[in-house]
Amino acid sequence: MSGTSSSPRWKKWGLNLLGAAVSIGCLWWAAADMLSTPEKRAEIANAFRNANYWMLIPFWAALFGFYWLKAWRWRLLLKPLGDFRPLRDLIRPILIGFGYNNVLPAHLGEFVRVFVMGRKHRLPMTAVLSSVVLERVFDIFAIVAFMGLGLLFVPDVDPDIKRYGLMGAASASVLVAGAFLFVIWTDPFVRLFEAVLSRIPFLPKGLAAKLAGLLESAADGLHSLHSPGLLIGIFGSSLAQWALNGWMMYLALQSFGIHESPWVSCILLAAVAFGVTVPSTPGYVGVIQALFWLVLRQFTDDKAGVLGASIVYQFAQWVPVTVLGLYFFSRTGLKVSQVQQAAETTPDTHLAANAPPAS
Repeated sequence: MSGTSSSPRWKKWGLNLLGAAVSIGCLWWAAADMLSTPEKRAEIANAFRNANYWMLIPFWAALFGFYWLKAWRWRLLLKPLGDFRPLRDLIRPILIGFGYNNVLPAHLGEFVRVFVMGRKHRLPMTAVLSSVVLERVFDIFAIVAFMGLGLLFVPDVDPDIKRYGLMGAASASVLVAGAFLFVIWTDPFVRLFEAVLSRIPFLPKGLAAKLAGLLESAADGLHSLHSPGLLIGIFGSSLAQWALNGWMMYLALQSFGIHESPWVSCILLAAVAFGVTVPSTPGYVGVIQALFWLVLRQFTDDKAGVLGASIVYQFAQWVPVTVLGLYFFSRTGLKVSQVQQAAETTPDTHLAANAPPAS
């Protein structure tokens, strides 16, 4: 018993150490040379001194719009479970989830969101979790769409990056299309899946039927996709909220005098959204700075401005979302230990966690 109990503990510590190493390494790569001499440190100070902080007003307006759209989309996905109001019922659990994503490792804030929503409205935990997993499918669709637009309309992108980016976008599009086909035509999809598995000689007998049953269970609670009106609303809100996220990046760059095309922000959006899924410290410190410079070094030599823009983009979200999320959680009467215990006993918790975060 002591062996089995210590294994998860060592695994958790190992992931935390790996995340810390990734964050430190990314931060060193992005900022070490800017801190190496007094002249370069002065460049950073001048970048912050001369930044246009009035840009934070439209930035925060876009941030509010982003979370309102996320709540509105979640309302559509939760239609099979009830009729919830975006601002009164849903935006608080969403902010709680993202607030805890900023302070807990491994994106566990998403499960905090699911747990709070399930407890407050007495909903099946697996059904709420499936709606969050489905959100990720639409997020990938929207991110890939904007990445493709950026790669098509930005003329100065390295040809190899453009080619591999478009190949990745095409692969992700195929996966998203497969997910939609699965939900819309579940029975034919499951029969085909079972038939293919049954022809694999080394699989144990009965495994194909069990896996097919898991697929059918995964489709439960996702019936909103069968309604064309709801599907259009979910698609549209997904595109709109990620457009706002890209606009926030554009505003952060503009505030530091980096006047690149909005299409560049589309490429940056995809790089950040997918890049922060790697293990890192809570809040993605260092990772976002490295991703900003990785993309923008192709378009500008102003490393101090890019570093400043990445910090403003990151913490102009981190502070209000974390404060509001922790405040709303304190009003629920729940404890973090309750959430952690539930996460350990709920299957497939990692599906909601290991996905592109919203910000």
